[in-house]
Amino acid sequence: MRNQPIKGERGTVELNDNRIALYISQKGKCSVTGKPLRDNEWHCHHKTLWSRTRDDSYSNLTLVLKEVHQLIHANRILTIQRLLTKLNLDENQLEKVNQLRILAERKAIKI
Repeated sequence: MRNQPIKGERGTVELNDNRIALYISQKGKCSVTGKPLRDNEWHCHHKTLWSRTRDDSYSNLTLVLKEVHQLIHANRILTIQRLLTKLNLDENQLEKVNQLRILAERKAIKI
């Protein structure tokens, strides 16, 4: 993670430092599924949209699996269905996804 910082406009020192702190506090696991975060299979998600706030604070970030991140932001029904099938989330995990979707200005997923 330290050897692969986020670069460019979005790659602030604050964001990169907070990614490391989150990885440690989340014990290297996805905040939604609890599964280990491996190599390039995870993303740092801004709970409140970065495009609106430019907020890279620790409290506005969480680490999630790549597919969970895609599900948080997905709009297309087929994409949502494909990701739900792949992730096989339980009720509590889906509730966490829906909380993050609402913060990301997306509708909750109803099953």
